[in-house]
Amino acid sequence: MAMYWPDQKVAMDIIDDPLAQHVDESKLDGWTILKVTCAEVNSLEGMRRIGDTLCVLLGQEPPEKTPEWLAANERLFYTLRSSIF
Repeated sequence: MAMYWPDQKVAMDIIDDPLAQHVDESKLDGWTILKVTCAEVNSLEGMRRIGDTLCVLLGQEPPEKTPEWLAANERLFYTLRSSIF
């Protein structure tokens, strides 16, 4: 799977997803490509790291990790994960 943010010239590629159409780096000159794995996407801490990295790459400050934010983020992660798997 690959996701693109063309305005910021950022792409994210899940490099070990066998069913994905991966980022064609030869067509994205000047882009930043964040390469992640299925294991990272499938873990709460991995997704938090990916989210923080994407925030920086997209020119945003990562959210403050308050106890309330952490709890809400965990609920969101497991809710989305349960609807996919």
